[in-house]
Amino acid sequence: MKKSTIAMGVLATAMAAGYLGYTSMFGAQAVTVSADVLNEKFNAYANPEAFISAQDLKSIMGTGADVVVIGALNPMKPDAPIEGSFSMWRNDYSAADGAYAFDGMRNSVDEMETLLSQYGATPSSTIIVYAANSHHDAARLFWQIKNLGHDDVRYLDGGLNAWIGEGYPTGNANPTVTASNYEAPAPQAVENGLATLEMVIDAQSSEDWVILDTRGAQEFDGSTTVSGAFGPGTIPGSVHINWTKALNEDSTLKSAEELTALYGDVIKGKKVIAYCQSGVRSAHTQMVLEEVLGAEGIYNYDGSWIEYSYAHYEQSRADVPVQNGKS
Repeated sequence: MKKSTIAMGVLATAMAAGYLGYTSMFGAQAVTVSADVLNEKFNAYANPEAFISAQDLKSIMGTGADVVVIGALNPMKPDAPIEGSFSMWRNDYSAADGAYAFDGMRNSVDEMETLLSQYGATPSSTIIVYAANSHHDAARLFWQIKNLGHDDVRYLDGGLNAWIGEGYPTGNANPTVTASNYEAPAPQAVENGLATLEMVIDAQSSEDWVILDTRGAQEFDGSTTVSGAFGPGTIPGSVHINWTKALNEDSTLKSAEELTALYGDVIKGKKVIAYCQSGVRSAHTQMVLEEVLGAEGIYNYDGSWIEYSYAHYEQSRADVPVQNGKS
């Protein structure tokens, strides 16, 4: 056998091993979750219809039902989408370059309508969103679609991890469908769960509000500044509850009882503004508070720390103070 042939074989083996290693390290980790356990858990939630198991999703896909499945999947990760689903990433549902002086903001109602039209969705469609590993991106997409006034939006608990844990097929995604002309049923709903910078400023001096910092501990204490922000710190008076505390080790949501114990005393009798770096992790917390606990007056700060730090560090606004920031 020629040395070149041997060398190519060795190289191919090494590349295959490297890909498998990359996939196992960065790809979605399969988890096995009982549908009965999940459905029992969902039944104790304030809005059980906002959640779905991998098993129930599989049973309705391909039945001819008006179901549109969308994955919020990072294209840099080696994750094959759920077969028959559509996939997008943050740049698809974020504001266009130049729309703001900073990144991370949601796109417009018109842009969301165009996206959903490409997937053949209608206002009566059941739209199911999912992500991989962390699942906060699915919650962000959940928030933006609910903000259109769309009634039937569901979060796949366990996401892609639970899907592959059942051995269900992946790949063959982004099918060709007849485009619809999706029109948001209630576009004004975008304001119902949206916190603005002005609201955050006012909330800091009001006993009627609580501001939840859903980021990691090092972001909260100012020892880390995530790329995109303009400096370290937190919004003064924020209560820190990392969004991941709402999750089980297998990445599924905790029970209503556990989540009540986590958030109940903090939000009791309060209106809530949740924030993170760019409104993604905080969208997950908002979903938990509203759909699981049935809390009202819950707002996601879309601009989050990126906008707030911009106002403080770049614009030097005296009405935008920072705790744990630069001296």
